[in-house]
Amino acid sequence: MQTEKVSAIILNYNSGSDSIKCIGFLLKQDYNNLDIIVVDNHSSDKEDCLKLQKYCDENKIQFISNKDNLGYSAGNNIGLRAAIKDKADWCLIINPDVEIRDNTYISYVMKRKNDFQNVGAIGTNILNPDRSRQNPSRNLKLSEEILFPIEVIKQKLGIWDGYLMEDKTGYCEKIHGCCLFLNRDFLLKADFLDESVFLYCEEPILSKQIKKMKYNTLYIKEVTANHEHYRNQKAGSSGSRMKMFLKSRTYYINKYSEYSALGKKFAILSRKLQSKLWGE
Repeated sequence: MQTEKVSAIILNYNSGSDSIKCIGFLLKQDYNNLDIIVVDNHSSDKEDCLKLQKYCDENKIQFISNKDNLGYSAGNNIGLRAAIKDKADWCLIINPDVEIRDNTYISYVMKRKNDFQNVGAIGTNILNPDRSRQNPSRNLKLSEEILFPIEVIKQKLGIWDGYLMEDKTGYCEKIHGCCLFLNRDFLLKADFLDESVFLYCEEPILSKQIKKMKYNTLYIKEVTANHEHYRNQKAGSSGSRMKMFLKSRTYYINKYSEYSALGKKFAILSRKLQSKLWGE
């Protein structure tokens, strides 16, 4: 039986050293039908980018250079479309600062998923440097959306659950965007990732896309990826990042949330208040 083709996609932005390290882990995978695509999202550090491109050339890895910084979804879509064109069955989106230290990681995921039905996306156990986990999680309830400042206070007090679901293999609501597998058929039906947001809220949007297309999201706890979370700070000031988050969250609430019309208004109003309180 021929193994399904997996294409790993690394979206690079001024993270050449991390991307090279990430590729190194991927090259050690024992899966026999894997290729790697690196998409540079118009890095400003040209010397760093050239080093990464040279490394890719030396290891026969496809390197795509974007003419603009397209953000997470549109940037990854460049790699996803290239992978689908090259007949990939599954695409592994992986951030540069993710380390897959288990050489059987991809092989295990590709085998374990066959125990489940109609899977559109797969996430595994993902650990932060402090060993806390990022998967699986759920979307916010309307009350949590409206009263989000309380959620922040709970986080500071150490009593916040991060919206995590039970840590067991099976279907879940949402998985983290730093390392996840996407099915070819789902991507084609959904017309790839929604490019309407530049950054933030990609995971809840993806969870709703998968649900709309009648696919399942699968969480596999037995294998682990390690994420050096926020080692590289997102570009821009805190005020500009807050404005970007508000724009993305408003888009998600209006298009994808299942809140009532009145609920959407309250949720957006709460987020605007949050932006004024915490923005510059």
